[in-house]
Amino acid sequence: MNKDTTVGLGLHDVARMLRREFDRRAREQGLTRARWQVLWNLTHREGIHQAALAEIMDVAPISLTRQLERLEEEGLVERRADATDRRRRRVYLTERAAPALARLRELAVETRLQALDGIPAEDIETLTRVLERMRANLCQRTDHTEQGE
Repeated sequence: MNKDTTVGLGLHDVARMLRREFDRRAREQGLTRARWQVLWNLTHREGIHQAALAEIMDVAPISLTRQLERLEEEGLVERRADATDRRRRRVYLTERAAPALARLRELAVETRLQALDGIPAEDIETLTRVLERMRANLCQRTDHTEQGE
């Protein structure tokens, strides 16, 4: 196996393991992956319309709609009509979501601490810089591809 393959597989494997560990912790709190992903995404994109949220989350719009209906029934999110397009609905967090989001943040910290245990701070800083550069490289490539280059 060459280094290129090892890097890709390593990133994929660690990301999968992080997700699995976070899922395990969230499940203990009664939060499924589908539920916490919606809530988590809305913390960064509150007011986004449903179709865009489904695309970002890489899920079918109908699956997201069902999840949003459940979260809305529980009072954690609310969907409002879009002022500029009657066909769209925008999604917002409610005050009742705050405790779940606080717990999700705690679980994220716990999971991150477990994953980074024993790794020197300078290695973490290097890893962060490398990942940021890889992300930028891939975003740049995606932008060029989308522009027809």
